[in-house]
Amino acid sequence: MHYSACILLLLTGLLCTCDRAQTNAEASTTEVGEQQRPNVIFIMDDQHRWDAIGKINPQVITPTLDGMMADGVSFQQAVCQAPMCVPSRNSIMFGMYPSQTGVFRNSGGVKDGELPGKTMAQYFQEAGYETAGFGKAHWGKYKTDTRGFETRYTSEIPEVGGVTMAQVDAEKKARYDVEVEPMGPGEENNVGYLGFTSELPEGDHRDGWINEKAIEYVRGREDERPLFFYLSYMKPHAGHNPPAGYEGKYDLDEITYAVQPPWSVDYSPHANGVNRREMYEGFWKDATEEQWKLMTMRYYANITWIDDMLGRTLRELEKKGILENSIIVYTADHGEMLGEHYYRFNKYCLYDASVRVPLIITGSALAETMQRGTVDNRAVDLVDVLPTLLEAAGIAGAPDLPGHSLLQPAAREGSFSALHEREGEAAFMWRTQNDKLILVFNRDADPHNYGPNDIIAGEFYDLRADPNEWVDLYGKDKISELQAAYTEQILSTLGAM
Repeated sequence: MHYSACILLLLTGLLCTCDRAQTNAEASTTEVGEQQRPNVIFIMDDQHRWDAIGKINPQVITPTLDGMMADGVSFQQAVCQAPMCVPSRNSIMFGMYPSQTGVFRNSGGVKDGELPGKTMAQYFQEAGYETAGFGKAHWGKYKTDTRGFETRYTSEIPEVGGVTMAQVDAEKKARYDVEVEPMGPGEENNVGYLGFTSELPEGDHRDGWINEKAIEYVRGREDERPLFFYLSYMKPHAGHNPPAGYEGKYDLDEITYAVQPPWSVDYSPHANGVNRREMYEGFWKDATEEQWKLMTMRYYANITWIDDMLGRTLRELEKKGILENSIIVYTADHGEMLGEHYYRFNKYCLYDASVRVPLIITGSALAETMQRGTVDNRAVDLVDVLPTLLEAAGIAGAPDLPGHSLLQPAAREGSFSALHEREGEAAFMWRTQNDKLILVFNRDADPHNYGPNDIIAGEFYDLRADPNEWVDLYGKDKISELQAAYTEQILSTLGAM
């Protein structure tokens, strides 16, 4: 309790008592004075479900994130634009949909010199910010430069001009690789999901190493320019191997886990065959209750670990005075199914556990029009993050960016996401707080070419009556008007890209 109270005091006390910078609707067109520009702190992690935060799910221990929610605004209907790492992260960093970046799958990417626009870091660098990036960007299959980051540390994928864990701490990286080898590629086979308590110190873990480098940078920083600070963790993505001390915060008997639908086979028309089903289903159908609880608890323990590291980093930023004039954003690239929807793990589908993500905006420079400690249930796409941060800093974004600043009144009727994981098909989602339509099309390289005649399957869910998305209403008379309206929304969204 003492630790939680300290973090909450930090985030609801120290941040609240800082001078609050004025941010308003004119910020996107009026230059903000150099000394007034807020420091921008952008934090994200990997595969973090929207509901895996203590204030939403009391099973999860997240005092830092709870404090950020208490002092900021939580956008609880936020969705990613593609439920997998590479296309989602490109979408966030360019502020564009996958059909605009051209990055549709984890096997994709964009070469340097052929970028579809400026990256988030490039916007801030060109506007006179110091830019420092720590952790995963995952631009894709091509080797890249740092794309706007002046200081750059990554744990895995090297960037020209950056520093990797293997380059400067090869022994630590090697020890970590040996420990997770049984978890398979991506640490996400069944051993990776069931997990175990790591025998390594935090600094041998990739996220622990990144957090150490971020804190070292903050302590030594002397630059007088405003700061764009990017911190990106690789967990809670499997493997579930948190360092010692975090699992012990949980009572295994109190952990609840995925409830399965009353099916004998999977029903996922838009995402059949893209989830390594043979590997997961065969194991988890026969798993014991203890194994289900351990898997779920260790996922939460990874989140608690990240929350702890984030709290430490925020304390260092506060000590350095960086939070005195700052806007802070926390989000994730996509969610995690955790065995829901008939033994479905990881992502690669358009169900809520996969596409919905946490999104919290806080900081001393939060616009005074935004009420602290509130939940905002407007429709939000993660392409909205870039224009939000640009407006807060008084930086003009490209006029064709599709996102909407969240500092302004709600501008969306629904949210849009895409899945291009099945050969020859593309699935698109239109989601409101109440309902969801998923349409499967014969794939076309040009988003403007999709039309009603290209639709080959669909799903429709009443999210109020059926939050598990088990009862498909597609084609039913009672939702025919909504289905037609949402179909038009999908087509018009694609046509505008």
